Amino acid sequence: MPTEKLDYVTTLSTEILEKAEKELGEDEHRRTESVLALREWAKKQPHLQAMPLDAKFLLRYLRGCKYSMEKAKKKLDLTLTFRTALPEFFDGWDPLSPENQAALSTGGSLPLPGYDHKGRKVMLLRPAAHDPAKIKTEVIQRASIMIWDVLSDEDEQMFITGVTLVLDFTHFGMNHLTAIPVATVKKLMSCWEDANPMRPQSMNYIHTPSIFNLVHNLINSVMKEKMKQRLRIHGEDMESLYKEVPKEILPKDYGGDNTSVAELTAYWKNKCEDRRDFLIAQSKMKSDESKRPGRPKTSDELFGIEGSFRKLNVD
Repeated sequence: MPTEKLDYVTTLSTEILEKAEKELGEDEHRRTESVLALREWAKKQPHLQAMPLDAKFLLRYLRGCKYSMEKAKKKLDLTLTFRTALPEFFDGWDPLSPENQAALSTGGSLPLPGYDHKGRKVMLLRPAAHDPAKIKTEVIQRASIMIWDVLSDEDEQMFITGVTLVLDFTHFGMNHLTAIPVATVKKLMSCWEDANPMRPQSMNYIHTPSIFNLVHNLINSVMKEKMKQRLRIHGEDMESLYKEVPKEILPKDYGGDNTSVAELTAYWKNKCEDRRDFLIAQSKMKSDESKRPGRPKTSDELFGIEGSFRKLNVD
């Protein structure tokens, strides 16, 4: 029995805590024991000394991995490893830098206020909200990950209930497609699927353009089977979307009752500016590959086609 008291004060409702117990087997004893064990493990990893050790951070991984200690360790290691291996996404996290200001102003990634009918957080992604001739894909993705990190720090519930994604492909053209090399898609999918404790429960594509099949094939080639089964293509059929994501959670721009896209864009840009110190500190959360036991992990080893981290299966 752990005697140490955990540095954890829940922000969750009784209902969500009950859901955690029912679906993840989480109770106070298991939570305390698991966090302390994970913390002890992290302290002994010479290459992971930049990892936060607070209960709130470690619980994300335990919950996202349904309390599998081995999976949580693997995801934590990969989180810091990828942040070292992918400087194009994880360096330069000052939200006040001109390129980050431009990227945050596009509103490409917008967490929506509240939760859907299943208690899930809904994230609106607009892959064509920017002009790829003016802002590089890497900078857009960096801004998206920064927003995600702020959200993760402030929203405990979504690591229990999961996340619903709505991808709006309005104005998506060949210029957007050619601005995303297959290698970049592969790296991003590894970040989201292999290193992130988030559990997407549903992915919804709307306003899909004529070139959508190319996009779909590209994403499918690097997506895990489990996620493919959670994918819904609604096209222009908003009534179909409303069955998956209730109207009250969606912005006015989508026939919903929630805050507008313009207001949400301003909100998340301001939020990142307010959390500037946090974001700059987060960008230092990296593995020190020179201290990794055994062989250091390189970007080529993690994402290269040969000996790839996960083989690219092209249909």
